[in-house]
Amino acid sequence: MKYEDYIRYHRRGDAGVEERMIASLARHFNMSRWDSFRFAYYFTTTYHIPSALKLFFNPATPKSELKFRTDRRYVRIGETFQRLMKQLVPSLLDELDKAKTTTEQYEIVSSWYFFGRYATFLFLEVWSKLSGKQIIDDLALNWEKEENYTKGAVIVAGTQEKEALTQFIERAKKDADDNVFSLETSLCAVCKMKKGTRWEGYYTERLLEDVKGCQWESLIWSLL
Repeated sequence: MKYEDYIRYHRRGDAGVEERMIASLARHFNMSRWDSFRFAYYFTTTYHIPSALKLFFNPATPKSELKFRTDRRYVRIGETFQRLMKQLVPSLLDELDKAKTTTEQYEIVSSWYFFGRYATFLFLEVWSKLSGKQIIDDLALNWEKEENYTKGAVIVAGTQEKEALTQFIERAKKDADDNVFSLETSLCAVCKMKKGTRWEGYYTERLLEDVKGCQWESLIWSLL
């Protein structure tokens, strides 16, 4: 995939369709800032929009009634889910609001219980669409060789040299008019498209499959 093709792919928005849907739902339900924060947290806990909505409208929903997708399936183990729900208090938002840069945001969110790199990126990608705050986007990616976002960047940039990859991501931020968290998502998609396990439209199809039969299905279709 050439650079221009990648920017067009990113702008079309399939890779980040779920994250944008969270923002659309927050606007539809006229959520307060704290409610939007809770909704983003629930989505990151489950990585599943209907489950996030269930928790939003009923925080006491038992984990047996929720779906946990991808690596968030580990949330089901032991007391992890209960600890995540107990941790969700307004002071988390107050602390995060002190951050002025994406680096500071990352350091804060990754310190929360059970928020590794993947969950932290997921949460902050969503939160960037909800918070309404202007943040200096200075987070430096580590370019770990085995990470999908690194493999995707190497495909697009045509180099494995870390400084060149950093220059690539800074250029892409401007040309895509987006932040590092969203670019990481679409670069992971590029890697998986190269493997043949993803295609353009895959993430929209997955979203629609996830919401099939839930009480918010028609609403989500209307918000696409």
